[in-house]
Amino acid sequence: MITNSSLPEKIKRAMENGAEIILVKLDAKNYVRISIEILKFLSSFAEGIYVTLNKPHFSLKKLLGKEGIDLRKLYFIDSITMQVGGEIIDEERCFYLNSPDPVQLQIAIERAMDLISSENRFIYIDSLSTISLYKSFETLIKFLRHITGKIRLRGFIGTIFTLEREMDEVYYSQITLMCDEVIEA
Repeated sequence: MITNSSLPEKIKRAMENGAEIILVKLDAKNYVRISIEILKFLSSFAEGIYVTLNKPHFSLKKLLGKEGIDLRKLYFIDSITMQVGGEIIDEERCFYLNSPDPVQLQIAIERAMDLISSENRFIYIDSLSTISLYKSFETLIKFLRHITGKIRLRGFIGTIFTLEREMDEVYYSQITLMCDEVIEA
C-alpha cells in the first residue's frame, strides 16, 4: 500500500514519464485523506476541474478551503446538489447538473475545459463507478472513452478515482486499458 506522502510523488513520476490519464484505486477508509493530498499536489502547480459525483459543491468547498487548497484554481462540476434539492451557490465556478448523466457530464466538462487557460491543467473525476449506478456499464465505458480522448487532445492530466471492490474486475480491466498509469493506494 502506498503511504499518503508518497502518492503525490508517484503521480508526479507518472506525469514525468508521460502519463496523461492516471487511475487511482483507493480503499474506502483512506479515500478522503488521499483525495485531499492529491488535490493539494495538483493545485499547487495547475488549474483544474473537480467532477464531483458524490459530495455537494458546498461541502467540498468547505473541506478543501479548510485544507488550504486554493479554490480559485478549481472549477467544479456538481452532479449531486440539484438531485438532493440543494441550492446553487456559485454559478461562476461550478456547473450544477441534475444527475451524473454521462451526456450532461461530457458537455459540462468540455465547457469547463474552455475556461482553463493555464499551461498546466488537470481534471479530477471523483469515483467513477457512481455513473454506473444511473447508467449501464457500457454507457460508462463510452463516456470514459470520450472524456479520456478530450483530456488527451486538450493537454490536461486526468486523475480518475475508483474504490477497491467497487466494480467487477472485468469492468475494472476495461477501464485500465484507457489509462496510462494505475496507482493503487
